[in-house]
Amino acid sequence: MAPNTEDAPQNSKTLHVWSKPVEQPTGDGSPSDGKKLAPPTVSEAFGMIKSEDFVNVHNTPCARQGFLAGIAAGAGFGGLRFIVRGNAVKAANWAVGMFVLGSAVSYEYCQYLRRAERIQMKRHIEIVTENRREQARRLAEERREQSKSEQERVRAQAPWYKFW
Repeated sequence: MAPNTEDAPQNSKTLHVWSKPVEQPTGDGSPSDGKKLAPPTVSEAFGMIKSEDFVNVHNTPCARQGFLAGIAAGAGFGGLRFIVRGNAVKAANWAVGMFVLGSAVSYEYCQYLRRAERIQMKRHIEIVTENRREQARRLAEERREQSKSEQERVRAQAPWYKFW
Protein backbone atom coordinates (compact mmCIF):
# COMPACT_ATOMS: atom_id res chain seq x y z
CA MET A 1 0.00 0.00 0.00
CA ALA A 2 1.22 3.45 -0.79
CA PRO A 3 0.88 6.35 1.61
CA ASN A 4 -1.89 8.81 1.05
CA THR A 5 -0.27 11.64 -0.92
CA GLU A 6 -3.45 13.37 -2.15
CA ASP A 7 -3.99 15.34 1.03
CA ALA A 8 -0.33 16.17 1.64
CA PRO A 9 1.07 19.37 0.11
CA GLN A 10 4.03 19.17 -2.25
CA ASN A 11 6.39 20.47 0.42
CA SER A 12 9.80 18.86 0.87
CA LYS A 13 9.46 19.15 4.66
CA THR A 14 6.33 16.97 4.75
CA LEU A 15 6.84 13.26 5.35
CA HIS A 16 4.42 10.95 3.64
CA VAL A 17 3.11 8.39 6.10
CA TRP A 18 -0.25 6.86 6.79
CA SER A 19 -1.69 9.77 8.75
CA LYS A 20 -2.87 13.12 7.49
CA PRO A 21 -0.79 16.27 8.04
CA VAL A 22 -2.00 18.93 10.47
CA GLU A 23 -0.90 22.51 11.02
CA GLN A 24 2.07 22.99 13.31
CA PRO A 25 2.15 26.31 15.14
CA THR A 26 5.37 28.30 14.70
CA GLY A 27 5.06 30.23 17.95
CA ASP A 28 5.13 33.70 16.37
CA GLY A 29 1.44 33.76 15.43
CA SER A 30 2.04 33.49 11.68
CA PRO A 31 0.60 30.58 9.75
CA SER A 32 3.21 27.88 9.35
CA ASP A 33 4.25 26.53 6.00
CA GLY A 34 5.51 23.32 7.67
CA LYS A 35 3.15 20.50 8.50
CA LYS A 36 3.31 18.11 11.42
CA LEU A 37 1.79 14.68 11.05
CA ALA A 38 -0.92 13.65 13.47
CA PRO A 39 -0.69 10.15 14.92
CA PRO A 40 -3.07 7.68 13.27
CA THR A 41 -6.30 6.92 15.05
CA VAL A 42 -7.89 3.54 15.73
CA SER A 43 -10.69 4.29 13.29
CA GLU A 44 -8.13 5.02 10.54
CA ALA A 45 -6.40 1.73 11.33
CA PHE A 46 -9.68 -0.21 11.13
CA GLY A 47 -10.53 1.68 7.94
CA MET A 48 -7.45 0.19 6.27
CA ILE A 49 -8.63 -3.40 6.88
CA LYS A 50 -10.28 -4.93 3.83
CA SER A 51 -12.34 -8.08 3.43
CA GLU A 52 -9.64 -9.51 1.12
CA ASP A 53 -7.27 -9.49 4.12
CA PHE A 54 -9.38 -12.16 5.82
CA VAL A 55 -9.93 -14.14 2.64
CA ASN A 56 -6.19 -14.37 1.90
CA VAL A 57 -4.94 -15.18 5.40
CA HIS A 58 -3.68 -18.55 4.17
CA ASN A 59 -1.33 -16.76 1.74
CA THR A 60 0.33 -14.81 4.54
CA PRO A 61 3.77 -16.18 5.40
CA CYS A 62 3.92 -17.81 8.87
CA ALA A 63 0.13 -17.66 9.36
CA ARG A 64 -0.30 -21.43 9.20
CA GLN A 65 2.47 -22.05 11.71
CA GLY A 66 1.09 -19.35 14.00
CA PHE A 67 -2.45 -20.71 13.93
CA LEU A 68 -1.32 -24.28 14.52
CA ALA A 69 0.84 -23.25 17.48
CA GLY A 70 -2.05 -21.16 18.85
CA ILE A 71 -4.49 -24.03 18.51
CA ALA A 72 -2.08 -26.37 20.29
CA ALA A 73 -1.39 -23.86 23.07
CA GLY A 74 -5.10 -23.07 23.55
CA ALA A 75 -6.15 -26.70 23.59
CA GLY A 76 -3.34 -27.66 25.92
CA PHE A 77 -3.83 -24.89 28.47
CA GLY A 78 -7.62 -24.99 28.24
CA GLY A 79 -7.70 -28.76 28.73
CA LEU A 80 -5.20 -28.57 31.58
CA ARG A 81 -7.20 -25.80 33.23
CA PHE A 82 -10.40 -27.83 32.91
CA ILE A 83 -8.77 -30.94 34.38
CA VAL A 84 -7.19 -29.05 37.28
CA ARG A 85 -10.10 -26.72 38.20
CA GLY A 86 -13.13 -28.35 36.61
CA ASN A 87 -14.73 -25.08 35.48
CA ALA A 88 -15.53 -25.24 31.74
CA VAL A 89 -16.16 -21.49 31.30
CA LYS A 90 -12.83 -20.47 32.80
CA ALA A 91 -11.09 -23.24 30.88
CA ALA A 92 -12.59 -21.91 27.64
CA ASN A 93 -11.46 -18.39 28.49
CA TRP A 94 -7.94 -19.68 29.15
CA ALA A 95 -8.05 -21.66 25.90
CA VAL A 96 -9.01 -18.59 23.85
CA GLY A 97 -6.46 -16.40 25.58
CA MET A 98 -3.67 -18.92 25.09
CA PHE A 99 -4.74 -19.39 21.45
CA VAL A 100 -4.36 -15.67 20.82
CA LEU A 101 -1.10 -15.42 22.75
CA GLY A 102 0.38 -18.59 21.23
CA SER A 103 -0.60 -17.55 17.73
CA ALA A 104 0.90 -14.07 18.11
CA VAL A 105 4.14 -15.33 19.65
CA SER A 106 4.59 -18.09 17.08
CA TYR A 107 3.79 -15.74 14.18
CA GLU A 108 6.24 -13.09 15.38
CA TYR A 109 8.96 -15.68 15.99
CA CYS A 110 8.48 -17.03 12.47
CA GLN A 111 8.68 -13.49 11.07
CA TYR A 112 11.86 -12.90 13.08
CA LEU A 113 13.38 -16.05 11.58
CA ARG A 114 12.37 -14.95 8.08
CA ARG A 115 13.99 -11.54 8.59
CA ALA A 116 17.16 -13.19 9.88
CA GLU A 117 17.18 -15.57 6.91
CA ARG A 118 16.70 -12.65 4.49
CA ILE A 119 19.65 -10.82 6.05
CA GLN A 120 21.75 -13.98 5.86
CA MET A 121 20.79 -14.47 2.20
CA LYS A 122 21.86 -10.90 1.41
CA ARG A 123 25.21 -11.60 3.04
CA HIS A 124 25.64 -14.78 1.03
CA ILE A 125 24.75 -12.99 -2.19
CA GLU A 126 27.23 -10.22 -1.41
CA ILE A 127 29.96 -12.81 -0.77
CA VAL A 128 29.18 -14.65 -4.01
CA THR A 129 29.18 -11.44 -6.07
CA GLU A 130 32.43 -10.35 -4.43
CA ASN A 131 33.98 -13.73 -5.22
CA ARG A 132 32.80 -13.45 -8.83
CA ARG A 133 34.28 -9.96 -9.11
CA GLU A 134 37.55 -11.24 -7.69
CA GLN A 135 37.50 -14.19 -10.09
CA ALA A 136 36.81 -11.89 -13.04
CA ARG A 137 39.63 -9.59 -11.95
CA ARG A 138 42.05 -12.53 -11.71
CA LEU A 139 40.95 -13.83 -15.10
CA ALA A 140 41.44 -10.41 -16.69
CA GLU A 141 44.86 -10.16 -15.05
CA GLU A 142 45.83 -13.62 -16.34
CA ARG A 143 44.67 -12.68 -19.84
CA ARG A 144 46.78 -9.51 -19.72
CA GLU A 145 49.79 -11.52 -18.61
CA GLN A 146 49.15 -14.10 -21.36
CA SER A 147 48.84 -11.38 -23.98
CA LYS A 148 52.08 -9.80 -22.77
CA SER A 149 53.88 -13.14 -22.86
CA GLU A 150 52.39 -13.81 -26.33
CA GLN A 151 53.65 -10.44 -27.55
CA GLU A 152 57.10 -11.17 -26.10
CA ARG A 153 57.11 -14.60 -27.76
CA VAL A 154 56.16 -13.07 -31.13
CA ARG A 155 58.94 -10.47 -30.72
CA ALA A 156 61.41 -13.21 -29.80
CA GLN A 157 60.52 -15.21 -32.93
CA ALA A 158 60.82 -12.19 -35.21
CA PRO A 159 64.02 -12.19 -37.29
CA TRP A 160 66.85 -9.94 -36.11
CA TYR A 161 67.38 -8.63 -39.62
CA LYS A 162 65.16 -6.51 -41.79
CA PHE A 163 64.86 -6.31 -45.46
CA TRP A 164 64.14 -2.85 -46.47
